[in-house]
Order: sequence, then C-alpha cells, then structure tokens
Amino acid sequence: MRARRAAGGLRAQPKPMYTWDAYQPALYAYLKEDGADYSGQALAMEKNIETARATNQVLPPGFRAHLGMLYLKMGDGDKAAAQIEGEKTAFPEAAPFMDFLLRNAGGAKSAAAQPPAAAPARPSADISRKGT
Repeated sequence: MRARRAAGGLRAQPKPMYTWDAYQPALYAYLKEDGADYSGQALAMEKNIETARATNQVLPPGFRAHLGMLYLKMGDGDKAAAQIEGEKTAFPEAAPFMDFLLRNAGGAKSAAAQPPAAAPARPSADISRKGT
C-alpha cells in the first residue's frame, strides 16, 4: 500500500482561502512598534489589496480593520472609516466590533483635544440619612 501511494505522486495542495501577503508582517510590526512606520505598513497592505484584486483572491478577516487602524494612527479618519466599513461588509459577523472601533475612533479624536477632566468630588462622610 505504501509503495502504491508513493508511485501515485504528490497531491496538489488546496488553494488557500485568503491571501496573507503583507498582513502578517504588518500586524507583527504594528504590535511590536519598532519605529512604528505606519505609512510603510499601510503602503505594503495597499499593494496587497491590489495584488488580491488582480489575482481574484480574498483578503483575510481583520485585514481591512487593521489597515483602518493604521490610517487612524496616521490621522486619516476618512480612510480609516472606509476600511472599517469594508471589514463590516466582507465579514458581517464582525459588525459589532467594527462599530465599537468606529465609535471609539471618533471619541479618541475629541478626547485627545480636550484636557483631562478633574476628579469628581468625594461625598463627605457625614451624609444625612433619610428618616434620622
């Protein structure tokens, strides 16, 4: 039986479901933050998008969301929102998390522009009680 399998040759590997070209290195660099070359990472991922389109391949889950986060880091909220919306379209199950990212992305910009709020006053120890 063993000799028969070897004689039959190698089976062709199945085609990958997604194209991972620039995604994994960009994600690693983003998380590692060595020099944080966000524009270089985004450029590599944009090239990956063009290659995927040209070869009719599918981008993996999280790809567009990660590119959107890179755009946020670079201060381009419009491109970020477009990529995050694209992630929602490609993977509808990610919509709740993508909505969370979009809400917090808008909140992060406005919170960064405002000074931190003062700590709320602590209630005093001698609070009057009802009925006493």
